[in-house]
Amino acid sequence: MTAKTLYAYTLQPVPYEVSEAEQRNAQLLIWRSTNKISTKIWAIMGVILALAILGLIFIKNYSTVICWVAIVCVVLYYLGRKYGLEWYVKRKMNEFPVQEIKGIRLGVQPHGLIMRQQMGMQEGVGAIGWKDIYEWYNTPEFLLIKFKVKGQEGAYILPKRMDSKNFSFNTIRKHLKETVGEAQPL
Repeated sequence: MTAKTLYAYTLQPVPYEVSEAEQRNAQLLIWRSTNKISTKIWAIMGVILALAILGLIFIKNYSTVICWVAIVCVVLYYLGRKYGLEWYVKRKMNEFPVQEIKGIRLGVQPHGLIMRQQMGMQEGVGAIGWKDIYEWYNTPEFLLIKFKVKGQEGAYILPKRMDSKNFSFNTIRKHLKETVGEAQPL
């Protein structure tokens, strides 16, 4: 290693503190990624709209009311699914407290992510090996890393502001691509 190359791993762990707003934003983005309208539902809505429009074209008089009702129902379903459900989820998320994340320090090592936490008079050390990580997401605001250790699942939300010479996101991405594969779309 020459003087010009940077050491890609952590010599001193960096503080890991995620605000409530960052946690809520990550939760909402994850929920949005799972709340996709399936192809089957799009097909059903398309058929109903096509039949309703054909009914408006070919049927005259009071019988077109059923066609207008069908169109309004499809539009209301779409708006409710797109905006109403998100409003409900935000409301429900605010009912539950967010776990405060303070006093934890994270580091990057060749074998995985290292976590240090002061526990009374002692310092606890934990390691999440790269092989323990089964899924990760890369967004403009954060990295989300999901892992499973000793049968327990967990996740790290790593805000982009943590990206520094002591905690290189490039090194994390490199190891994740090697062990897990490409980032999942969110």
